[in-house]
Formats: sequence, structure tokens, C-alpha cells
Amino acid sequence: MISLYLLIIIIPAAGFPLEYLLKRFTGLYSSLAILASLLILIDAYIYGGNIYVHYTWFYNIDFGIYIDHLSLIMAFIVSSVSLIINVFSVFYMGKDPRNRTYFSEISIFVASMLGLVLSSNLVFTFLFWELVGIMSYLLIGFWYFKPNAAYAAKKSLLITRFGDLSFIIGLSIIYVSLNRIDPASPLSIPYLISNSGYISKIIGKYTLTLSLMFIFIGALSKSAQFPLHVWLPDSMEGPTTVSALIHAATMVTAGVYIIARLFPLFYYSYSMYTIAIIGSVTAILGALMGIAVNDMKRILAYSTMSQLGYMFSALGMSGIFFYSGVSFAMYQLLVHAVFKALLFMSAAVVMMYTLETRDIRSLGGLFRKMPATAILMLIGSITLAGIPPTAGFYSKDEIVFLGYAYFERTGNILPFMLLLITEAVTSIYIFRMYFNIFLGKTKTKAAENAKDPKFIYLIPLIILAFLSLFLGPFRYNFYKFIDPHVYIYTPPAYIEVVTVIAALSGIYIAYIIYNINFNSGLYNIIRNRFYIDRFYNYIANVFIEISFVTGIFDRRYDNFLDNMAGKIVKTGTMLKRIQNGSLEYYIIFLLGGLAAIFTIVEFMVML
Repeated sequence: MISLYLLIIIIPAAGFPLEYLLKRFTGLYSSLAILASLLILIDAYIYGGNIYVHYTWFYNIDFGIYIDHLSLIMAFIVSSVSLIINVFSVFYMGKDPRNRTYFSEISIFVASMLGLVLSSNLVFTFLFWELVGIMSYLLIGFWYFKPNAAYAAKKSLLITRFGDLSFIIGLSIIYVSLNRIDPASPLSIPYLISNSGYISKIIGKYTLTLSLMFIFIGALSKSAQFPLHVWLPDSMEGPTTVSALIHAATMVTAGVYIIARLFPLFYYSYSMYTIAIIGSVTAILGALMGIAVNDMKRILAYSTMSQLGYMFSALGMSGIFFYSGVSFAMYQLLVHAVFKALLFMSAAVVMMYTLETRDIRSLGGLFRKMPATAILMLIGSITLAGIPPTAGFYSKDEIVFLGYAYFERTGNILPFMLLLITEAVTSIYIFRMYFNIFLGKTKTKAAENAKDPKFIYLIPLIILAFLSLFLGPFRYNFYKFIDPHVYIYTPPAYIEVVTVIAALSGIYIAYIIYNINFNSGLYNIIRNRFYIDRFYNYIANVFIEISFVTGIFDRRYDNFLDNMAGKIVKTGTMLKRIQNGSLEYYIIFLLGGLAAIFTIVEFMVML
């Protein structure tokens, strides 16, 4: 019975050949496969949510399934949100000539993400981690005939490969350090998280910190955190449903999950403050950059970067409350998955009925044309902004309150201030987008002809909107499911008021400025993404110049070796003539050689 849970990964993968080979009912097979995985996960919950199935693979590396409350929640988020997006994709991708390829790739993508979440050993976690990256490359570049899509896919692959290299270095350090101490299964996840304190003492905190920082860099690249975030906005060149899947339920959440999964190890290292600061800085940077772009999909991409920053910050600040921050980060991950999928799919509807218009300045007045879509996107927007009583209000404010508790305990106010400012900036960028799209007058013929789709196509969005509004009251059950001993901090009343004021003031500011074009120095810096991309391009160009010079040397060295080889062949051909089988020739050369030797010896004696 327990081996049934391996099918959670296998069944979605089976959707790949079915979608590709069977021409009828495109999208049905992958949707049913994801649904089957979801049903098995529900069975795992009923079973108790603690399942460990493993088999020896090679030497001391096992493979199998490890389901505890954390991995069960994450797998449930992945499968349920992926299912909703996949069902919507049947409508969105229905007329695409390569839709069978799309749904085949989605099947592998979801299966690899579930494998990453449920693997019982970090070796297989890494293998699925790589597969997630490869499939995201294929899906971002799905419309590969578009130069921007091909470029974006390569950019995401290169940057995440840097993080993957760092990840495997971190795993190698842990393996080498533990293999000589406890060779039974040094990279088994249950072993690592249940013996974290012992491991810290045995291998030393500095070695543990070094290995975990390498893993953290891998998580940064996967989750598009500063300074490895630059691939995320470009990834918007793929289908909008791919963007929804990557941002809501799969790839970018993998980095958050791996930190949460290995949190007991991180807790005993010196890396917690670094995680908190990078998360907080990423949150504010992503929010600021979201203000200065006009492409609706890129605005949502920067929103993802910012919201994931909240999660990393919560994990980093958990150094004072142990596992409580994991509960808060995972609840934020759940709520973010819901409202971000809603926002992306709402954007997809807007684009479908406005000739793929992505520039918010070219829209306007769509509330009258698309009232249902406008209301659904409004629900997603207020949830993202953290307006009560939406689930986003509870998920984000809990992390901001954690920041204040962190300040009270440590005296470090930086994470709290950055996250609080981000609340206001979040409202500004998302409602600047919303007001530009739905208020005012229509500005183009494409917007003039827009309309809502049929009700049946809006059902996935309605489900997500409902969850965005009503997940809040269930947060305590969620927290305690992950950590029965969760500590929920109650801040002073004025802190609770300040967070709401910050969110509401952001909406007011957005209403004032949404149709204003700024051209100040600070705005231009933000619009140019703080010149981080230009810095990376400069570094890349330096290496291109170096490779050009080394290429010249390499070619000349190759030519030299080729010439030497040619001369050696010619010399060999000449010497081959000596070996003609004639005894007379051999005697002549023998006597000539002896004469030469005697002459040289005689000359040396005379000296």
C-alpha cells in the first residue's frame, strides 16, 4: 500500500507520452494525471502525513519518497495550483499549433517538481531540481521562433546553472564531511533534519555554514532573489500560463522549499541573518522595480521576486523562534501561489482579448468591457497588496510582525523596516497596473473590442479568487499542521494599524500617479533596474573579450600542432624508404652510422 505513493511522481510523468501521442482531447491526460497525484496526496494526508519509502540505489545513496507535513503541504500546493492552471491552459493554448508539445512538457515539469519536493535523498532532490530547470528552459522558450523567447530561455538556463553548480558543491561538502563519520546514508533528508544538532557538532559550524551557503546560492538563483534575479523578468516571453505555473507553484518556489526543508541544518549554522537580509532587500528591490515597468507580465514577475523575498526573510528571521518562521513562510507561499496564479490568468484573459497587448499604457477603460475579469483581477490585486480581510493580509503581516519581533529580540530593525516599506510599494505597483488597465478611457482599438470570455473559462479564476478571499481564517490550522509548537507573536496594536495604513496609502498614491510619466533621476535608476543587468552584461563582455584573445592563441596553437603533425608524417614517410627490404642498404646505413659515432667520439677525445 505504501509504495502507492511513488505514483505521485510517476503518474504526472506518464502524461508526457499520452499528450504527445494521443491527438484527441489535448490537455485532458495531463490534467487527469495531476488530479490523480492530488488524490493520492489526499490519501497520504488521511494516512497520517508521515510516510518514508526508500530503496538502496548505489553504494550508500537511497532513493524514495519522504512525506511529512512540510512536504505534503508543498506537494499539495504544487499539484492543486498546477491542476487549475492546466485546466485553464486548455482554453488559453487550445489554438496553438504545438499545444500537444506544451501539455507534454507541462506533465514532466509538474512531475519533476513533485519529485523535488518528495525525494527522500538530496541526490535525487538535486536530479529533480535539474529537471525542473531544464523544463523551465523549454517552456520559457516554447515560442522559440521569437528571438526574445529564445534569449530569455538561454538567460534563465545560464543563471540557474550557476546556482546549480553552487548547490552541488554544497551537497558535496556535506557528503564528504558526513561520509567518513556516518556512511550509512549521509544525504538522506530524514537523517539530516533529525540529527541537525549532532551534525553541527561533528563537522563544525563553519563547515556546515560553508556548505549551506553554497546551497543557499542555488536557492537564490532558482527563486530569483537578489543578486541572481535578472532572469525572471525575461522569462515572461513564454506563454502566460507558463509564467503562472513557474511563478505560482513550481520553479521559483523550489528555492524557498529547499531552505525550509533543510531548515534544522540552517538553524545550527551562521547563515540565518544573511538569509533574512537578502530576503528583505530582494522584497524592496522587486517592489521598486515593479513601479517602473509598463509590461503587465513583467510587473507580475517583479512582484514574484518581491513576495519570495518575504518568504526568505521569514526563514532567516526564524533564528529566534526556531521552526515558526517556516510555518509563516509556507503560508505566504500558499497564498502567493493562489493570488499569483489568479493575477497571471487574469492578465492572460486581458491579453487574449486585446491582441496580446502587454503595455498597460495602451489599455484603459476595460472595466466596462470586461467587468468579470476586472473584478477577478481586483481580488488578486487586493490580496497581493495585503488588504484585510484577504488571505494576503494575514500572510504578509505575520511576516512583518515577525520582523518587529526580530527587532525586539536582536535590536536589528532593518528587516522590519524594509518589509514595512515594501507593503506600501507593493500596493503602488499593483494598483498602478490595475488602474491603467481598467480605469479611464480605452486608448486603442484592441482595447475597444475587448470582452469577457465565456463563464466556463473563468471558473478556474473564480476558484482562485474564492481562496484568495477566504484562506485567512484557516491560517492557524495551517501553522500548527507544519509546526504544532508554532509561536505566534502578537505585536503592539499600533504596528498592526501601521501595516494596514501602509497598504491603503499605497493604493491612494497609485491612484494619483498611475497615468503620470516620470522622468526623475531616481526613477530612471529604478527603470534601469538599478543597472544590475548592465553590470552583468559588462562582466559578460569582459569574458567575451578574454575568450576572443584566448581563441586567437588557441587557433594558432592548434595550427602549430597540425603543422608539427604534418612534418612528423613527412619525416616518417622519408624514413620509411630506408626500410625497403634490401640487405645492401641496411649494411650501408649501419656502416655510415658507426662511422658517424666514431667520428663524434674521436672529436670529443681531442677536446
